[in-house]
Amino acid sequence: MGPLIADRLLSVIPVLLVISILAFGLQALAPGDPARMLVEASGLTPAPEEAVEAKRQELGLDQPVHLRYAEWVTGAAQGDLGRSYRSYEPVTDLYLDRLGATALLAVTAGSLSLLIGVPSGLLAAYRRGSTVDLLGRIIALLGAAIPGFWIALVLMYVFSVQLGWLPAFGSVSASGMILPAVVVALPGIAIMTRLTRTATLDALNQDYVTVARMKGLSERVVLLRHVARNASTSVVTVFGLELAGLLTGAAVVEYVFAWPGIGRLAIDAVLLRDIPVVVGFAVFAGLIFLTINLIADICVALIDPRIRST
Repeated sequence: MGPLIADRLLSVIPVLLVISILAFGLQALAPGDPARMLVEASGLTPAPEEAVEAKRQELGLDQPVHLRYAEWVTGAAQGDLGRSYRSYEPVTDLYLDRLGATALLAVTAGSLSLLIGVPSGLLAAYRRGSTVDLLGRIIALLGAAIPGFWIALVLMYVFSVQLGWLPAFGSVSASGMILPAVVVALPGIAIMTRLTRTATLDALNQDYVTVARMKGLSERVVLLRHVARNASTSVVTVFGLELAGLLTGAAVVEYVFAWPGIGRLAIDAVLLRDIPVVVGFAVFAGLIFLTINLIADICVALIDPRIRST
């Protein structure tokens, strides 16, 4: 496992470098003048040129791009992603304060996708061509095709407005996270169902399954020892990417439910043109994907020893 982990960690470095270049490029090439925008936001309209120039010097925008990038990437390597143009708070602190809420939502939704999607995919594969298989495929198709924000509005109307069972806006509580978690989990359930079904069907057609049945092993043993274990490698890999996507890609759902996560913070920053916070989201998203992908690779290597020798 040591060489595998070392190889994965070394591959992270060039990816982080590319992410840093793209993230800073977004900040440097963004249209408009942040200094003028901030001066006008303070009530000076039109903004005096001397005040705009002073603000540019304060933000470091008067320096050449390569010097600004060198200063920014040095700070980013130490965990300093700059300060918000609006609140002047450190960008790192803003995201760390909200990362817990997003992680809670993502883990809950990811757990739902596993607990529902994997058994559904196994059952659909074992009952291939049956009504259960057809129903599972229809549900998976609908879960992947229906927009999340539309499902969110429908669930809010039914369970919050009409029935009054759940709060309309999410909060970090048992009742407040039910609707956001369900909406975020639906695409994951669809993906896990389809993927598990495909991987299980592929495993069922392998020779080792036929040999295991010829030896007289029960279907339960064949499923758990041979089919599920060999099908789980692709499931774990995709689930890792899915979980990373939930941590960074649930921004619309977070915004609809007013969930206090990093996605909502990023959308607010885009609407307010708070460029350092937007760039910080790009860096955080890259780090999250790399970390989750590394963990998924390690889990796959633990499940399948053949990967450790490649």
